[in-house]
Amino acid sequence: MKLQKQDTFRIGISMAGAVSAGAYTAGVMDYLIEALENWQNAKELHLPGVPLHNVVIEVLSGASAGGMTAVITAAAIQKRFPPVGQKNYQTKAGRENPLFDAWVNQTEHSKSDMMSQLLDNDDILNSPEINPHKEVRSIFNSLFIEKIASRILSATMKDPSVGRPYFASDLELFTTLTNLRGFNYELEFITESGRREDRMTMHRDLIHLQLNPSGTYREDGKIPFHFETPEGLNKNLLVDAAIATGAFPAGLAPRVVVRDPKYINDNHLLRITHGKKYLVDPLTDYCAVCVDGGVINNEPYDLADKILTNRAMEKIRDLNGKRVALQTQNETAASTFDTILLMIDPFPNWEEPPSSAYLGLQALKFTSFQLFGAMRQQLMVKSDLLERAFDENDFSRFMIAPIRTSKNVRQNNSLACGSVNGFGGFFSRKFRVHDYMLGRRNCQRFLQEYFCVPAEAGNPVIECGYGHLKEDGLRLLRTSDGKSLPIIPDIRLSLNQTMPNQTFLVRPAAEDEFTYPSIGLKYLMQLEDRIKNRLDVVLKNLNNSNDPEHVASSINPIVRQIRRESWFKRNFISPLGNFASDRFVRILKNSGKGLVATKFIDMVIADMDEKELLKHDL
Repeated sequence: MKLQKQDTFRIGISMAGAVSAGAYTAGVMDYLIEALENWQNAKELHLPGVPLHNVVIEVLSGASAGGMTAVITAAAIQKRFPPVGQKNYQTKAGRENPLFDAWVNQTEHSKSDMMSQLLDNDDILNSPEINPHKEVRSIFNSLFIEKIASRILSATMKDPSVGRPYFASDLELFTTLTNLRGFNYELEFITESGRREDRMTMHRDLIHLQLNPSGTYREDGKIPFHFETPEGLNKNLLVDAAIATGAFPAGLAPRVVVRDPKYINDNHLLRITHGKKYLVDPLTDYCAVCVDGGVINNEPYDLADKILTNRAMEKIRDLNGKRVALQTQNETAASTFDTILLMIDPFPNWEEPPSSAYLGLQALKFTSFQLFGAMRQQLMVKSDLLERAFDENDFSRFMIAPIRTSKNVRQNNSLACGSVNGFGGFFSRKFRVHDYMLGRRNCQRFLQEYFCVPAEAGNPVIECGYGHLKEDGLRLLRTSDGKSLPIIPDIRLSLNQTMPNQTFLVRPAAEDEFTYPSIGLKYLMQLEDRIKNRLDVVLKNLNNSNDPEHVASSINPIVRQIRRESWFKRNFISPLGNFASDRFVRILKNSGKGLVATKFIDMVIADMDEKELLKHDL
């Protein structure tokens, strides 16, 4: 789908889930914004040799850690902040950059590292305002996430002197959710007893927002938000969007999200049927407990792609005052495309394809595990995009993924935070720093060598940007093989030392390899007692709930009657046996905690060792 004037690349960015490896995604975004900022400054100074085409990021989206980074980015671009690299990450710049501050600093300080906070029991025992019933909502204490969201999002206010035209003024933002309440759909059938409805519930959800300084709701389900005033608009839903999408099931606490029903009933991404006027009750705020969006859609590029297409259709729907037939897909060929989906994925699915040999194992011990895997994979299928999967001339999809080298040799292990199923970054700040710097390094090489278009393709946006440049100017910008030109030129401004009033363009210094970190075996072993203590509090409070009905009320009265005196109670429990059994249960609980803590630390040590992150300091 082509707009009339092709001088601009339209971009939608989708960020995949990653738990603590969101530090990598944050590093990618930091470098990307730095490159865009320098290119924009060069254009505004009218320097010779600057490509003149435009890039506009129209969609920021993500799941889990990626969704959190998308929301933080939407806040960060409202003000000035320094890029953070290897030379300044230990300075105040690390606190001034929202991406680095949120993902690397987190809430860690000299007296309390992140694992100490995750194993603290304040979320259960000492939070009467948010958890009056002392419920166990997650294995780990996740109060730190709320603190980060409040610090980064609630405190943000738009700086009117900051203009970033490479982000759309009506930027769309969404995070995916797994909605435990769900949305009810009906499919009507004609039956012997009349028309009857077959009901189904969809748990795929998203919080869909749109930057809107006026705050006007456009009856399209897109929640308007802005940072124009200290209180902003719908900042509470921005916080919900960030926290709910990152609520790793069981590991981190779920989030209750309350929305005006119009934001659901009007949204075309949620209303997949038109046979029903309302998806949810239009007179009552819709409340749902939500967990990690990555459970159902961990790589939401399909939705970002759909939004990009819809935005283009809206712009050309009424061409010259006449209704026209529209394509339902953007151009993808190198010679014609102007719309790009950029995926940032710390854990891409690049494993070897399944073997053609299939054993057909039927035993329950095999099929039970395969069933859960099949259900998970089926949830992730994006069938509407599969028809384009093998188009070799498709230049509309790009991905940045981790690649680590040491002395220019590619390494097997890339992300330090990728250990312990993505929770590794909570064990050491050094892991988060490493992955952030790796994100910057990977983004630099991606922009310079791969986020490019073959010069011979004659793409109109590339022609618009580079057509006026001479060979000397093109030589600075071309890929190393000389065949392609970057979609986003990675350039910096440098003062002429002999003529101070003159500025010229240079390539930025290479982002160097960053030392692969390690964690002490001694530190990991010391965590075992804290894990036992956390498990003790979790087990003691596991049955706490704000449910007024409580679980016992659901027991059938006949079942309760016939099971009132079990064999165990009749034959074992006696006045003497009561004392003995209490001791037995207590011993079992205590030994169970110790066993779980030991096994967990053993698993962590083994995984860290396998990924070459372990320092043997005992």
